[in-house]
Amino acid sequence: MTQHPSQPDPVTTELLGWIQQATDRIGRSTDGLTEAQVRTPAARSGWSIAGLVGHVHDSTWFWLHHVIAGNPMQFGEDDGWDNDPALPFPELVARLRGDTARGCAAVAALASTDAPGWWPEGAWGGYRQDTVRGVLVHLLNDNAAHTGHLDLAREAIDGGVWDYGIDGVRLPD
Repeated sequence: MTQHPSQPDPVTTELLGWIQQATDRIGRSTDGLTEAQVRTPAARSGWSIAGLVGHVHDSTWFWLHHVIAGNPMQFGEDDGWDNDPALPFPELVARLRGDTARGCAAVAALASTDAPGWWPEGAWGGYRQDTVRGVLVHLLNDNAAHTGHLDLAREAIDGGVWDYGIDGVRLPD
């Protein structure tokens, strides 16, 4: 398919839309939880909902801003990702939403068949995606998995479950 340069790539547009929708769902899935609830460990590892949201933020920014948009960073064992951010939780959710929107806007004009602007060579035992589409699908898959983790944590905390019928969290009676 020949893409006119002034026309957005429909594949890129669709995948970015799904990524923004997943981000919105993550934020809305936490509606009504207290600061104490989002900081309570949800797994034996000590992981919390705030930690999950912090990780999703950092991961989403990494893939959109650094990898796809081509803004290299130092990448190694101490990657600087904050999986237990000290920000008040509403600010953390706002940062996730805002930076996801900024990252999506920055790469929206790229063709899905373009190569990522940068790749951390040697990371993950040689794992690599060679197209914007591949990176976006990777990111969407990762965020979808974390949405499932959040669903389980939310249900364990207060019985709330995501209900597509109301497009929000349904709490038990």
